[in-house]
Amino acid sequence: MRRLVCIALITLALVFAGATVWRGYVLWMVERDNADIRALAAGQNVARRATANPNALHAHVLFLSWRDNLPEAQEMLAAMGTERPDLLAEVHFAIGNAQMRAAYEQIEANRLEDAVPAVNLAKAAYREALRILPDYRDAKVNLDLAMRLVRDMPRPEAEGEDDPENRPRRLWTDLPGLPRGAP
Repeated sequence: MRRLVCIALITLALVFAGATVWRGYVLWMVERDNADIRALAAGQNVARRATANPNALHAHVLFLSWRDNLPEAQEMLAAMGTERPDLLAEVHFAIGNAQMRAAYEQIEANRLEDAVPAVNLAKAAYREALRILPDYRDAKVNLDLAMRLVRDMPRPEAEGEDDPENRPRRLWTDLPGLPRGAP
């Protein structure tokens, strides 16, 4: 009987020691993620880790989109998963804002035809944010602004005009105006 109690106590001590080590590891990973988030908020880029939690990935995608590094931000978007819809909607919103900034830069440079695809990508990002969180007011306002900037109207194509040399030049842009401010 004494031997059985001793074995049970040793097993219990090993289980508690293992749980303590595991809890320490989890806390260390959380602190690492928090340090990465603080560094990103301070404007310092950090290396992306595969074991980062969704909050750290969210902060990294926001950091990249604020600095107009869209290809890398969209690549990290796929790694976020779908467990936090609020974070996912905010990331799509930030990517849409980066696309709109790129479109406004094209407009300021008077390259209107180059601005249209950026506005369309921004509209797609805003729509995705609204699909995830239908009551996201900022995404609604920015989508409305983008919709006013480039309308979603199909362009009729002339039949048999597949040859780019014989196709008539498009003289008008899809941009009806340059709205500024809220709707």
